[in-house]
Amino acid sequence: AATATVAAPAAVAASPRAPAFPQTTCFWGNRMASKFDTDPARNYAFPDSGAVYWNASVIMPAGSTIVLKGRFAHARYQSLNVYNVATHGPVDALNDVSTKPDRGSTNPFLPGARRDAVRRSYTVTMRNEPVPSGTRAPNTLYAGVAGQERQVLALRVYVPDSFKQRELTGGVGLPVPELHLADGSVQTGQAACNTLQATQGPPPLTTLPGAQYALLRSPPGAAPTFPSAATPVFRAFYNTAYSITCGFQGICPANPARIGGQYSNIDNTYISAFVNRGFPAGPVLVLTGRLPTTPRTGAGTRTMGRGQLRYWSICQNESVFTTKGAGCLYDVQVPVDRHRNYTIVSSLAADRPKNATAKCGVAFVPWPKNGDGAGHRNDGFLIVRNMLPAPSFKQAIQRTVRPGDEAAVMGPYLPKGSYTTKAKFERRGC
Repeated sequence: AATATVAAPAAVAASPRAPAFPQTTCFWGNRMASKFDTDPARNYAFPDSGAVYWNASVIMPAGSTIVLKGRFAHARYQSLNVYNVATHGPVDALNDVSTKPDRGSTNPFLPGARRDAVRRSYTVTMRNEPVPSGTRAPNTLYAGVAGQERQVLALRVYVPDSFKQRELTGGVGLPVPELHLADGSVQTGQAACNTLQATQGPPPLTTLPGAQYALLRSPPGAAPTFPSAATPVFRAFYNTAYSITCGFQGICPANPARIGGQYSNIDNTYISAFVNRGFPAGPVLVLTGRLPTTPRTGAGTRTMGRGQLRYWSICQNESVFTTKGAGCLYDVQVPVDRHRNYTIVSSLAADRPKNATAKCGVAFVPWPKNGDGAGHRNDGFLIVRNMLPAPSFKQAIQRTVRPGDEAAVMGPYLPKGSYTTKAKFERRGC
């Protein structure tokens, strides 16, 4: 999701020829997209302003398959992920470049491909079977998890060419499901949804009960700024349990399993940092670092390019207690100098320096108005995403392998943070 203070750049202007498509169906529900502040029910699981999400929750009858017929989005990226509903981590995925187009169609996400190709259809089959250890069938999602009755599927579209309501699917609509039953019959539409017991609404999340969160956040003798540090510490994300025990209790196993959580995208790897505007240096957080290159997309871009990453973003959030987002910036929204170095400021609106503007070469991410959402109004929680690094980009978060190696691996691409006051930052000028 996005925040009202972050606007889509001119490069993603509306396409006048795009038709209006339904944003939900009996199969695809619970769309999350820009301006989540207008619908708090959609603000959960640490959303991202550059992405639009739909989920499907179904129970597949024995021997059945789901065939999804769709069209490649006019967007930066798209994918399908299936999840372990106990851990909320992805178990399998198909992204755009790993999906073969139908005969006679083009996959516009392949480097050098025409992004405006008219014939852009694909067909994906979803099976309630474990991910095979060897050869897998093409264009197939394996959703089987031992002991799991319900299958949860997520569709993501990142940076659609237009963020207008009618075009959030990337101007192509949602994939249409067909339910192929064991007896050879095929169901579509509402009949398929009824047989699949499709449900609407958000999937269950990994959140902490209020009392448990309160004990973790405010242990006896802890400083008001706990668990933040005066110099923010960014840690790679491996799984939700690790993040909680390491961040709040200092228990950081040497080899945590990188299995994701919070319905994470299998193509993203994350770093996060607890931050707090109550440090003596001041309530304005200043982040500096180097921005990886990403391919240019958007209306008017004829061919798909390359980059060190497919996508990069930074988001300010409340906490693991609420999993709510406060605002994000994605790659093309961050001003950089000729060396691709950036400066990003995060603060409450009242503390925002006058020169924390794109005109002055400074990006701004709003601080969560409610802090952690549990009474600690100075808290914030930063998350940085790296998506699909190029093999040659060795400083991606994906290259981290053990806790504590973030700085050594990422080098200048790891954000550095410090606190200051509004007046001191304004003295830098524009």
